[in-house]
Amino acid sequence: MTTTLDYQESLSVPVNANGPAFDHPWQAQAFSLTVHLHKKGLFSWADWVRIFSDEIKASPALHGESVNDTYYRQWLAAMEKLVAVLGLTVSDDISRRTDEWRQAYLNTPHGQPVALVHATCPPEHVHLHTPRREPVLVSPARAG
Repeated sequence: MTTTLDYQESLSVPVNANGPAFDHPWQAQAFSLTVHLHKKGLFSWADWVRIFSDEIKASPALHGESVNDTYYRQWLAAMEKLVAVLGLTVSDDISRRTDEWRQAYLNTPHGQPVALVHATCPPEHVHLHTPRREPVLVSPARAG
């Protein structure tokens, strides 16, 4: 028996027994971006399903990847292809922006939110502890 995913169901936020089915904020953002662009009338839901289905077939799960990470990696790749086909951006822009986000992540100290501005202007590193100023005492090794 074949079931058809109801259009309204497909636009709702996926949930499981524990709540929203997003492991990471970027997954929710990728999902919401797709829904937003569709609601703006930039593409039909049938076109999205076709492109996303093709991406799922072309990019199976990677070793050690969670189900959600696989799903949203495929989702994001399909979205990148769709916005390129629609002429909303070009692959060079996507690559450049990806590199900027990667650099922003690398420039951001642990525990601070990653912001795109950090790609070119790293935030000051805030130490939550006072560095030691006295020498460290090392005990002599025991023989025997």
